Order: sequence, then structure tokens, then C-alpha cells
Amino acid sequence: MSQDAEHFDVSLRGELRHRLRPMTGRNPFERGRTTTPVELLYDLTYVIAFGAAAEQLAHAVGEGHVVSGLGAYLFAIFAVSWAWMNFTWFSSAYDNDDALYRVATLVQMLGVIILIFGIPASFAATAEGESPNNLTMVIGYVVMRIPLIALWLRAAHDDPRHRRLAIVRVITISLAQVGWLLTTVIPGPVGFTVAALVGLALAEMIIPVVAERRLGPIPWNAGHIAERYGLLTLIVLGEVIAATVHAVGALTAERGWSLAAVVIMLSGLVLATGFWWAYFLVPSRIVLERWPQRTFLWRYANLPIFGSIAAVGAGLRVTAEAVERQDLSIFQIALALAIPTGVMILMIFLLWSVLMRSFDAVHLPLFALSIAPLGAAVIVGWIVGRSGPLQLDRPGDTEGLVAVIVLVALCPVVEVISHEIVGYGHTLRVIERQLTL
Repeated sequence: MSQDAEHFDVSLRGELRHRLRPMTGRNPFERGRTTTPVELLYDLTYVIAFGAAAEQLAHAVGEGHVVSGLGAYLFAIFAVSWAWMNFTWFSSAYDNDDALYRVATLVQMLGVIILIFGIPASFAATAEGESPNNLTMVIGYVVMRIPLIALWLRAAHDDPRHRRLAIVRVITISLAQVGWLLTTVIPGPVGFTVAALVGLALAEMIIPVVAERRLGPIPWNAGHIAERYGLLTLIVLGEVIAATVHAVGALTAERGWSLAAVVIMLSGLVLATGFWWAYFLVPSRIVLERWPQRTFLWRYANLPIFGSIAAVGAGLRVTAEAVERQDLSIFQIALALAIPTGVMILMIFLLWSVLMRSFDAVHLPLFALSIAPLGAAVIVGWIVGRSGPLQLDRPGDTEGLVAVIVLVALCPVVEVISHEIVGYGHTLRVIERQLTL
């Protein structure tokens, strides 16, 4: 058998046979590593998870429970994002695609679905002044984490070089989950419960980083991690598109197709496209493959990005509900859209700074220019919204709604154009300077 035929045979066997294989760790320096079909299948559950959180936030805002709704939303988004991050980092280091790994992945998908069923109860509890925590969400996490702990134990057994790190992960995940369960089954003041949850989350975020700095990293692949985060960003952007369709559907059902419906539809697509373009203007994969030690802060900077994108979808859903029920003012709609959009753009700039380990003062005027349309949208909303809740029959309301949404959609467009013209050169100069150090 020729060498080429032998290589083909080995590749074919690896693709078709999924019997048990040693979980010894992947090559962290493998170039061009891509996301596997199993990982893509796993990510599908998160389409629904982010959509459920956004839908509940929109409902809470529409009912006037803004503060409690935001609290429940932050809790839900962190829970969903953290579950995804936990498995993503493991799979980057130890994905051997055997039968047990695949079954463990499917069980974790079941846990995500159970978690989703607990999200509405979380929002309902916070609206009553109670903790966002509930047993259904905890059970979902337990279902996810039992197979994840089993996978880490496999890695500890099969990879002696990184055994201590794997055991640290097992202990950290187990203790954090027990702590979370106790906050659910043992009644206590809301403030204490929330503080305990925040403390557990911080411990889970910090301990693995400290352990890897002392014992060396597990064999995760920086380029693969960057691709996985990019794909999740695309998944969350799907919520913006879904919310756009929902908002336009509500408007057309109420008034039929009109210029306003067309403009809102196009603006929603522009928002999704602008966020996509802006996010991928940050050269994450290229830089992280060159400087993988920058991955730790970079990964946590992505957390607010996922939440802010989904919140924009919630803002579009708020718009749809306002059109249907006519109980919110255009000013309130403007805030629901402008605030998460502004957070998203801010995080793009911060993500660049974290990734490049550089602060460029030129980005300040670019950021100010990018958020200027948001300020204009809020001003327009305040002027038009003084007359009360949105009423499409009232002169100026339809035009004001369209103006607000178009101005919000201009924000990522301005950011993209600014980076393509000015920011691009600054990125190149920063990288060239750092390569010479």
C-alpha cells in the first residue's frame, strides 16, 4: 500500500469508526483546525436558549419589569454562555470523537434543553422580588455537568501530563455545582443567594486560570477556540434576524405591508450584518494563534457580547409588542434598542484592546462617532414619545418609529466604515510593533 493510500485509509477509519479511543489530548499547535459536526450539533441547542432568554426579557420590559427582567436576563445569559464555554474548552483540548464522547455531548444537549424550561420561571420569580435561581435550571446544569465531569475524569486517566489540571477542573466544577444546588434547596434571603451565585461564578472563572498558570495549560487550541466563539456569535446573531421577522410580522399583521415595515426589516438585517462585520474585524484567530496566552481575558470579554446581541433581539421583540399592544412610547423603544447596541459596540472596542493588549487613543473618536446615531435615536424617541404610547394612527409616530430604528441600525455601519478606513491601519501597526519586541 502506498503512503498516500495508507494515509487515506487511516483518515477514513477515523471518520467512520467511533470505538473507544484514548483521551490523551489534541495537538494545541495544530493549524487550520476546524469545528466538528458534533460541536455544530451541540451548538443548535443554544439557538433556542438565547432566543428564550431574549423573548423573556422582551416580555418583562413590556410588562414594566425592567430592572428585575434585566437581572433575570443576566443570570440566564451567563448560565447559558458558561455552560457552552465549559464544554467548548474541554472539546478543544480532548475531542477524540469516539462513541462515549458523542453520547456525553448528546446528554449535555438534554441538559441545555432542561435549562431552557427553567428560564421563564426565573423571570417570573425576579418579577416577584425573588431569586432568579430555580430547581429546573439547576437540574439542567446537573445533567450537563455529570457527563462533563466524567469526560474530565477520562482525560485525567488517559493524559498523565495534564492529570493535575483535569482533577482541578473536576473538583472546581463539582464544588460549584453543589454550591449552586444548595442555594436552591436551602431557603435564604435574595441578596445572600445572589451573592453566593456571583461568588460561585467568579470562583469557576478564576480557579482554572490560576491552575493553568501554575501547572501549564491543557492542550486547547487557540485557533479552534477563536472559531468556536465566532460561530456562537453567528448563532446569537440569528436571534436578531428572528426578532426582525417577528417585529415585521407584527407590523404587517396590524397594518399590512408599508414603507415602515420594509424599513424595519432592512434595518434589522443591517444590524445583524453590521454586528457580524464588526465582530470579525477583530483578528481573533490570527492573533490568538500567534499569542495564545491572550486567550483567557479575550474569552471573558466575549461574554457581554453574546448577551448584548441577544438583547438587541429582545429590543426588536419589544418593538413588535409595542406595535401590537400600543402600550410603550417610542422613547422606551429607542432605549430598548440603543442600550444593547451601544454595549455591543463598546465591547467590540474593548475586545480589540484585550486581544491586542494595546490602547489606541484614536479609537475614542471612532467610538464616539459610532454611537452618535444611538444618541440621535434616543433624542428622536424622546421628542416623538412625549405624546404617549405608540399609536401608528397618530401623525408622526410611524415616522418616528422608523427614524429610531434606522438610526440604531446606522451605529454598526458607522463602526465598520470607520474601522475599514482608519482602524485597519492602526491594527496593522500595533501588530507590526509587537512582532518586533
